[in-house]
Amino acid sequence: MRRAKIRISRFNPDIDKTPYWQEYQVPWEKGDTVLGALIYIYEELDPTLAFRFGCRYKKCGLCAVEVEGRPRLACLAGLKKEMEVSPLRNLPIARDLAIDRGFFYHRLAELKLYIPEQESMKWPAVIKEGIQHKRLIGCVECLSCLSACPHYDYRDTTFGGPYLFVKLAQLHFDSRDKIDRRFQARTLGIERCKGCRYWGRCVPCTSGIPIFKDAIRPLS
Repeated sequence: MRRAKIRISRFNPDIDKTPYWQEYQVPWEKGDTVLGALIYIYEELDPTLAFRFGCRYKKCGLCAVEVEGRPRLACLAGLKKEMEVSPLRNLPIARDLAIDRGFFYHRLAELKLYIPEQESMKWPAVIKEGIQHKRLIGCVECLSCLSACPHYDYRDTTFGGPYLFVKLAQLHFDSRDKIDRRFQARTLGIERCKGCRYWGRCVPCTSGIPIFKDAIRPLS
């Protein structure tokens, strides 16, 4: 059986001052994924390795990591002979490859990104979704876009980043929502995107959402 060499960024904030690389060798067959390799390492080689996963097939977004310096879903990233895997950049590390997602749950709660209930509001019997809204709700909240965004830093609360702009755009294109989401986007620093070197292209999305076309441009 062929074997693959995988270098993984390790970091335990309770005992480590800085991240370090640890190398493992795993069985490698055609069709194997990075997530499969991580599970093998945890079950057979090193039960101290921390990472997240849920559905194993592009639905939960939990397994997002940096593969060779690029944000990917580990469940879809193919295993190669030699690879480096690290946690998503620009985000707080809980341990090893697992990021601390608590920070953005708090942001979502503060921003109230939902359609408020109003007694006088009557919902239509049939809600028609436009093509942009259909694409936007495909977001699996993997946060890979935040890792790839050159302006984003989770410690900077003045810039929402592409993930929050996608959430705002979901509401902007929802016919039931009456809140000015463009104004909300401006308060979250969307104007900063216009000075970005990726303007017009924006960052890649693991779910294939054209973030600039469907979120950044409509809200700018």
